[in-house]
Amino acid sequence: MGLRSEDRGMSRGRNRCQVGRADPTPQPAASRGRWGVRTLTFGQNFGGLAMRCIDRAPAVLVAAIILMHADRACSALPENLALKARASATSEHNASYLARFAVDDKIPPAGSTSADLGAAWCVLKARSGDQAEFTLEWDQPVLLGELIYWGRTTWFMNECWREYEVYLGDASQPAAKGSFQMIHGPQRVTIPQSRVRKVRFKFLNSYGGFNPGALEIQAFARRLSDRELRQLAAKYGAAGVLPVQVDPGHLRQLILRLRREYGPRYGQAAEHLARLDRLQNPFEEAEAAGPSGEERLEALRKGLEALQRDVLLFDLDCVVAIRRYEIEASHVYTYHYEGFRPGGGLYVVPLKDPQARPRLLVESRSGQILDCDVSYDGQTILFSWRRKADEGYHLWKIRADGTGLQRLTDGPWHDYNGCWLPDGGIAFLSTRSPQFAYCWHAPVGILHRMNADGTGVQQLSANYLNDFTPAVLNDGRIVYSRWEYVDRPAIPIQSLWTINPDGTGLAGFFGNRVISPATFMDARPIPGTTKVICTMTGHNGPTRGAIGIIDRSKGVNAQEAIENITPEVHVPKVNEGCGNFEGAKPYSCPVPLDGLRFLVSARGPVLVRTYSGECQAVVLEAPADGMQWFATQPLRSRARPPVLPRTLPETAPPYATLVIQDVYNGLEPYVRRGEVKAIRVVREMPKTVRIDPSLRAFGFQFPVISCGATYAGKTVLGDVPVEPDGSACFRVPAGIPIYFMALDAQGRAVQRMRSFTHLMPGEVQGCVGCHEHRLQTSRVHLGSAALAEPKNLQPPEWGVVGFDYSAIVQPVLDQHCVKCHNPVDAPQRIDLTGGKTDFFNVSYECLARENQGPRGSPYVSWIPTYNGQEWNILEIQPKTWGSPA
Repeated sequence: MGLRSEDRGMSRGRNRCQVGRADPTPQPAASRGRWGVRTLTFGQNFGGLAMRCIDRAPAVLVAAIILMHADRACSALPENLALKARASATSEHNASYLARFAVDDKIPPAGSTSADLGAAWCVLKARSGDQAEFTLEWDQPVLLGELIYWGRTTWFMNECWREYEVYLGDASQPAAKGSFQMIHGPQRVTIPQSRVRKVRFKFLNSYGGFNPGALEIQAFARRLSDRELRQLAAKYGAAGVLPVQVDPGHLRQLILRLRREYGPRYGQAAEHLARLDRLQNPFEEAEAAGPSGEERLEALRKGLEALQRDVLLFDLDCVVAIRRYEIEASHVYTYHYEGFRPGGGLYVVPLKDPQARPRLLVESRSGQILDCDVSYDGQTILFSWRRKADEGYHLWKIRADGTGLQRLTDGPWHDYNGCWLPDGGIAFLSTRSPQFAYCWHAPVGILHRMNADGTGVQQLSANYLNDFTPAVLNDGRIVYSRWEYVDRPAIPIQSLWTINPDGTGLAGFFGNRVISPATFMDARPIPGTTKVICTMTGHNGPTRGAIGIIDRSKGVNAQEAIENITPEVHVPKVNEGCGNFEGAKPYSCPVPLDGLRFLVSARGPVLVRTYSGECQAVVLEAPADGMQWFATQPLRSRARPPVLPRTLPETAPPYATLVIQDVYNGLEPYVRRGEVKAIRVVREMPKTVRIDPSLRAFGFQFPVISCGATYAGKTVLGDVPVEPDGSACFRVPAGIPIYFMALDAQGRAVQRMRSFTHLMPGEVQGCVGCHEHRLQTSRVHLGSAALAEPKNLQPPEWGVVGFDYSAIVQPVLDQHCVKCHNPVDAPQRIDLTGGKTDFFNVSYECLARENQGPRGSPYVSWIPTYNGQEWNILEIQPKTWGSPA
């Protein structure tokens, strides 16, 4: 759930580019620097550029080197006058978070948790509420022209202040007011240059964190230049998105590569090479001339930038894009119900005419448009729209010429993340099933499908936690992200899965057991390959981060299969700080154009980049009103993947059939043949009621299910025998999340699935073995169980009910153990009686809750689910956990 360490006890046909209305917002560009470097404007001010620590990964040296080249002639920064001021605040959390610690020239890295003790200021929100005042006073008047705010980002990103006012001296009217972003980095507050003895921040509200505050507040006599702001960020170990740069050699290679790939379709190749020839030599001469060639260099640099943009966008006439405020979600799974800010709309943006302005298709003054998807024929745009705060997102469509606006879904829930299917239908996520995140109060959205007119809604996913961002692979399957924690901690992992459009064939695609990143989102196929591009992010915070390419031919859980194509953004590991990013998280919504180029949102503007990162250009400048561009994609036809045939019978029974070829595939040599006697089928139970997070205990459990061993309630559906050759064939209930255990003769689990699956009514699915390698071909043989009638599950002796320790286990202890293990004189003080405690009973307290270690307690072995135990997702060897351990 969060970064804080847990208390393990009681912590609580026509030119479609020319339709719609003109966007009245100007789109200014900001450029500065040398060596063909372009500075991007992110949001309302350069300080809106999200920052991150540069000393975390060697790849980030690239960003640092670029900034050094761009500012080679850097001078010393102006004096930070705040260091000479007395700081006070209307609320201070405790002695470790005093106001004076925000003016001490110490700025801990984002996500560094306790590093802010004695190095940051924050309020005690329980007393101050979501507001505070912070004052700087000097003995003598000082000249002030700009203040810099660094949000409190060490524990939770949402502990940043949001809206503010600044008062000079004893003035009753603010000299400045505005909103800060929820980022790690310097954010400007420019004020009228004045000589004052006192300046007062009035923080009106925060982003909802536990105890908001500031890592640092700085004061300067004048407004810092963009170069100086970059220098300030670099001084405290922060680097941001790579600036646009033009290397004439790389640009020439790109032109030649595109000419080879596209042939006559790249008709501008000769013109582009001629333009490059005219610019390259003069540019290199002006660069070598130093300061004397600065003015000429600037003009040539602009010419090269324009050329690079033309090359990268040679085959795009216009794009569809959403303009809105960023959704500052607290977690990756809450973007559909948090962070609502009305404004913006759906636009068509011409790219060839530099004077053309974005054309408005759908205006959303009182609502918010989340995402969109262009149909395969390029004629229709599907989008998720929340028209006002007290409504949910619902799916709409509109023709590319601006006509035919139609609502497709309705109801007291959210329908969102829609994508077109090859058969003309629509896949989307919906929260219409009443279930909520185990460790939070977010409604759970899972995968559905429907017809293009909104009829025929069908649930495809049986997930009890969130699915994310579906898209269609080149082979016609749906790829999407899935959150789960079957026998694992709550944070790792949101991995990639595939399913057929009829709901059959659920299979892991990639990353169900990787250490980095914590979450894969926005997966889309790269044309002409079996690879996908995706956003790689953490568990907490907004849904942005680094951009990666996944090549699953190298292994479906192999770290080497992941290529971070934005190496300026470090991707942390889930076993280091829960996998949450330190700072920037600048990229989202990647859309591949071909095997060379992709579009990506960059916290304001939209960029086009080569996968190598050698060439980059700005497609859309950041809006000047603080909004950003999202979900940008070409408005044109594209190849339609094959329509996969429906494999389910028209009239299907309420069960599915599973055929296991040989359970020992994946278990040997740790499990001997003949040792597995049965397969147990267990259902994960959804959380169907919304509960206040303040009631949490044992990590982030509410309601409490265990002392840290599981978040989910479970129901044992039954067992089925395994044949001597390791095969099994049996029926399971359809449409629910289930997982399997391999049991020995004593009913002990020698292996756990540690994931879940679900099947459609009437589906028959085969399984080669237990944790077999998905990309390797096993020896083909037909197990004896497959030749017989599928078996029904044999229910447990206590019945098919939710597992209840006090009702199922305690009676056994009462009958066999409490005669000795009682409160009077229990051996080793192990009391196994059933008296009730605060959450459990006495025997459970002794066996499980007390004296916990990394593998359970001294008496029982279970998989800890607390934050900080993420390492155990790699502990999958048979007999590692449970009774045989």
